Amino acid sequence: MPITTRVATSSDVPEAAAVLAEAFADDPLMTAIWPDQRQRRNALPRYFTASLRHFHIPRGGVRVATGIDDTIAAVAVWDPPGQWETNLTTTIRALPDLLPALRTRATAAITIRRTLDQRHPHKPKHWYLVNIGTTRKSRGQGYAARLITERLTVETPTRAYLVCTHTDNVSYYNRFGFTVTESFALPTGERPTMWAMTFNM
Repeated sequence: MPITTRVATSSDVPEAAAVLAEAFADDPLMTAIWPDQRQRRNALPRYFTASLRHFHIPRGGVRVATGIDDTIAAVAVWDPPGQWETNLTTTIRALPDLLPALRTRATAAITIRRTLDQRHPHKPKHWYLVNIGTTRKSRGQGYAARLITERLTVETPTRAYLVCTHTDNVSYYNRFGFTVTESFALPTGERPTMWAMTFNM
């Protein structure tokens, strides 16, 4: 099946958010924010909509992969080098969209965000793979792999960073040249383990 990739625009936000919400429905990091499954699945479309619209789409690094019918099969949320940190003004503007998604889980989300930010390397500058997800029906067909490899091979040298949220995915990212630099636990709920991974080429 032919795979087409392109930069995501604001018009892609609803569809891209739906793809990510489906992909992260049972993700350990998202479960740490929203332990209740029903609450989590209701919140994720709103959360990803706000995140894409306010933080990531404007930075120009989000890419989508589509198949023959031109529907979005996978989404890679990349923040360009030097642009992964969010300023206060942007956060304030995003709050009206974020708070309805977070509701009573806002404190947990802030705690997790601080933990991730404290672990995030500042130098050297790098591409940050914030999220990557594929629809259930499109998994195993190479959509996510295309979005990763094209980013890692578009320029030389390339440096990239991600936080792997599931132990089964560590070996998946190893295939692309990412290596684990440390593991750490989130300070909420069942304290799920995360793996910080870097790519240097």
